[in-house]
Amino acid sequence: MRAGERSYSKGEIIYRAGEPCDAVYVVVSGRVELFREDSDGAVVTGRVGPIEMFGETDVLHEGPRESGARAMQKTVVKRVPRDEFMVWVQNEPNAGIRVLGLLVERLRAADAIITHSREGGEVFGPPAEGLGWSLIQALRAWLRYRKHHSQGGGLSDGAKPFSIGIAIVNNDVEEAWTRALAGLLEERFGISVRVLSVSLQLDPGADQNQVNAVVLRARQILAREAGLDLLVWGDVHADGYSLWFTPAGQGDEERPGCFSPYLSLELPGDQEPPAGDMFYLIVLAAIEPMTEAQRGLQHELLVAAQQALPAMPDDLPVSWNIDQQRTVLTCYGLALATIAGLEPDPGWYDVAGDAYNAAINRLPQDDHGIEEALLHKYWGNVLSAVSERRQDVAALEQAVEEYRASVECLVKASYPLEWGGAYNRLGQALYKLDLATGQPNLLKEAMGAFQAALQVYTRTESPQRWADVMNNLAQVLQVYGDQVKSPEVLERAVDACRAALEFRARNRTPLGWASCQNTLGTALFLLDKHRQSTEHLDEAAAAYTGALEVYRQMGATRQAAIAEKNLAHVERLNKIRVERRVALPDWGDD
Repeated sequence: MRAGERSYSKGEIIYRAGEPCDAVYVVVSGRVELFREDSDGAVVTGRVGPIEMFGETDVLHEGPRESGARAMQKTVVKRVPRDEFMVWVQNEPNAGIRVLGLLVERLRAADAIITHSREGGEVFGPPAEGLGWSLIQALRAWLRYRKHHSQGGGLSDGAKPFSIGIAIVNNDVEEAWTRALAGLLEERFGISVRVLSVSLQLDPGADQNQVNAVVLRARQILAREAGLDLLVWGDVHADGYSLWFTPAGQGDEERPGCFSPYLSLELPGDQEPPAGDMFYLIVLAAIEPMTEAQRGLQHELLVAAQQALPAMPDDLPVSWNIDQQRTVLTCYGLALATIAGLEPDPGWYDVAGDAYNAAINRLPQDDHGIEEALLHKYWGNVLSAVSERRQDVAALEQAVEEYRASVECLVKASYPLEWGGAYNRLGQALYKLDLATGQPNLLKEAMGAFQAALQVYTRTESPQRWADVMNNLAQVLQVYGDQVKSPEVLERAVDACRAALEFRARNRTPLGWASCQNTLGTALFLLDKHRQSTEHLDEAAAAYTGALEVYRQMGATRQAAIAEKNLAHVERLNKIRVERRVALPDWGDD
């Protein structure tokens, strides 16, 4: 039993009318009946259950108790002293009005609750720890944000608050757990919260088809509930919450910080700090912005929310179980990686990597599965981003090892798309590492990785992903063909580019189209070089020209510089060919 908590037997009186109002109470587990006594006996005025507060109206009007409370069954309650509760209420008059409205709303809801059971259902009381303190923390957080607004803080120009939908968590018969979860986000800066009268369920160990079916239902809910940016859904159980996140925006799974539909957050049910602040950060990170204004708002909110948290992982509460620590650290790493993608300082990636490493160290020893695969993938994505920002070959080598580890954790039959994606990422990292180190064996492994990815990303079932992998394969084939001086390999690279372009339209996927055109131009140029021909130079120049136009339009300066250099090279050779009026230019130094 924690300090401030007390257990009551069925029928035992917690307090009676006429007693001093020296505290408010929160039900930790069990149920409490509120009653008034008159000449006709006791009259029941309400019933409250887990995470519900009672005794607050007496405290607010400062008189003696006007009603009594007794346990309806074996019950544990948390006592919050009146002085501790009122110190925040009295700091600001508007806060008292807000709290009063909240308490009256809860009291009215409690009056409507009746005892019932659901066939086959199970009602979980929250763990007996810290509920009264988390209530005070929620009030403190609300005052902090009120103070922020009073000092002129507000949303950036053109930005609207993110709208978060909370689905009723499974096993929550009286919806107290769902209200408590939503309460962690109420009055948080930059977001609004809605509890939805829907629920979604995902069984433990669900495979790809099961996950996709639930995500489809979640997206249908998002389409029906206008204006939502994120749907939070899941279960409640003896240890707390298992939560999933489905954004309204379309995520890019190759982006460091992108949440996977297979990822769940295990959140402690007692809401002991820093659970609320951590949940707020994770919710912000799970949103996929759909406009530049939203992206700017997300950046602003994420940085502020992260700075409000204690140091991770050192200051994780020891009361959180290993699954809660691991999933919180994973989601925390995703939040940091999202910030890193919006900041010029790559140091955020380093901290994200530390979080992933700490999460990996908390994995079960002999249970290699989708969660471990995701962690290696997330860490590999961060290392790839670090290597690109810092031109760090060692980080790229480590990324390759993380992607290899991710592949080893996946079973193709259970998670085919994740398996294919893991091989595609491995192939890309191997290709980049070859460019940095010149090791031909890396290109062979990269080709094998892309061929594996094509086993699940087919032309008919996943045309866009198939086109992505074909373009990646073409890049490897052109470099390998140049190294081994093989026109046949280079012809395969050209064919792969042309096939990918069948599913990459300039008006729909401009950057993907431009990347494919740039690869095609290089493959054609190299094919002519090794055949001592000029047959494809004009087509190569046209491909580079199209790529350059798109890169400039999209503001992709680095890619534009590469395409411009390639185009200049081809145009120089064409000019030499015309001036000399010969079929072949001098390929000697090219």
